[in-house]
Amino acid sequence: MQRMLIVDDEPVILDGLYAFFQKANFQDLEIIKAYSAFEAIEWLNSVKIDIVLSDICMPGMDGMELIEKIMDRWPRCKVLLLTGHNEFDYAHQAIRNPCVVDYLLKTEGMSHIRTAVERALVRISEENDFRYQNAWFRSKLPRALPQLQRQLLLDLIKRTERNDAASLQEELDAVQLPFRSVEPVIPVIIRVEDWNNYQSQADRSLIRYAVANVAEELLQDKAIVKAIDLDYQVIACLVQPLMEQSHFQVKMQEHWDQTLRFVYGTLESVQQSCADCLNLSVSIMVSEQAVEWMELHQAIAQLRISIYEGPGLGMEKLLRVNVQPELNDVPNLLNQQAVASLHLDQVRQQIAAGDREWIGSFQKWTEISKEGLQDPFFRMKVYTGAANTLIEVLHELGLYESALEEIALSRMLHFDIHTPWSELVVFYQSALEWIISKRSDTRMNDQSQILIAIHQYIKHHLEDDLSLTRIAQEVSLNPSYLSRWYKRITGKGISEYIHDRRIERSKELLLGSTCKMHEISAKVGFSDQHYFYRFFKKAIGCTPQEYRDQKS
Repeated sequence: MQRMLIVDDEPVILDGLYAFFQKANFQDLEIIKAYSAFEAIEWLNSVKIDIVLSDICMPGMDGMELIEKIMDRWPRCKVLLLTGHNEFDYAHQAIRNPCVVDYLLKTEGMSHIRTAVERALVRISEENDFRYQNAWFRSKLPRALPQLQRQLLLDLIKRTERNDAASLQEELDAVQLPFRSVEPVIPVIIRVEDWNNYQSQADRSLIRYAVANVAEELLQDKAIVKAIDLDYQVIACLVQPLMEQSHFQVKMQEHWDQTLRFVYGTLESVQQSCADCLNLSVSIMVSEQAVEWMELHQAIAQLRISIYEGPGLGMEKLLRVNVQPELNDVPNLLNQQAVASLHLDQVRQQIAAGDREWIGSFQKWTEISKEGLQDPFFRMKVYTGAANTLIEVLHELGLYESALEEIALSRMLHFDIHTPWSELVVFYQSALEWIISKRSDTRMNDQSQILIAIHQYIKHHLEDDLSLTRIAQEVSLNPSYLSRWYKRITGKGISEYIHDRRIERSKELLLGSTCKMHEISAKVGFSDQHYFYRFFKKAIGCTPQEYRDQKS
């Protein structure tokens, strides 16, 4: 959204310009008016102004002084100067100032002024396009790409819904990832087993980065590969075959088989390089088959869990894992604990995000947890994990105090390994349902409170400034967002609501008071009585005086 400030000490001219540009319906252009340079400075001090349309000759501070104030606050602001006379000295000074984009005579007419404003808006748009697209992409994007790529891959690993190949390819291309969305990927997990002398978090962050580079360097000879760290201990790699010309003569399955063999063989070298060059002990788990993008979440989870299978936990494992079976098919107790923890973490993330699909993850957690409850230490770990997760979510969402009263949170203090599993499940499911309901109620209540605050402010400030910016400040929202949100909620724009309230209040004052017309005009926000007359007649079909006479 852009903001234009119109400044003139003559109310008739200012109100006329304001009304003209309000009717012009410039998209995403808010019009603000100031009856003096000092009032204009108040606006310049409170919000960003993109265009100033100002009279030159004003008492107390002329237009040229105002320009200096504008430049000091908003150097990219475009200034259009208005004057009633062809003053050469002013024009000469104005042209030399870089923020002044036009010098207009008031006698040139509204269409000429509108054209000048349109040119200023185009100029702002062109500058923004250059600054944020051309210049930014050339200078900043190369440095930002690694982080952007990591964020996208982390998002893809977490996704469970199906994306169409075209949309996914657009996402990959946007951050210059060379993967092909129409083909599956081979997931690999590298887990640090022994940090040796790397004890500080800063050192470990650098070493994870180094491990990712080692994997990429060794695998990129025959494959497309990208490695990212998932957490403080685990790095994930995604691999696809290189698409070389010679591959078109090889059957696709053979091509994938060749790539899988290359990946399997090279991962041993990755381990060796980490040991020799970084003095680091790592385990590596690789999928035996390529998986679809939407199956990455499941495959990565299975690879992470596979470290607990069999003996040798903490040693440098090199595993090829069949990621096809369901997570809860593996009977190993350590595996069950890991799977339960993963499902519980997913429940936490979904509840925190307000995702109503949390119930599916919760049911998976209850199923896998139930299978190991005969072991008292497993049961204790599950019970403790559930309690910690609930408390974390409540604190994160600011619902802890309410939960103490409304869902008897203190019951958790009495849960132990002898508490029936069914009782525990019912309690936590009810608590999580309460959180989702509370979030929904809070959101609806917040919206109602904001709507009430807006309407109350308008009702009690009809004689004051009712610009979108001023109203947005009252409810601490972005003005552009507020405009869209209000229309979505009420079906009409804020300006329409203000228009209706001004007409309604005008009628009340005309029939219920002895106020004179200029007093009524001021009370409903019009400094110019003649403009009020035109406004009222357009809305009602008669002048204010005629309305008073008819209804008396």
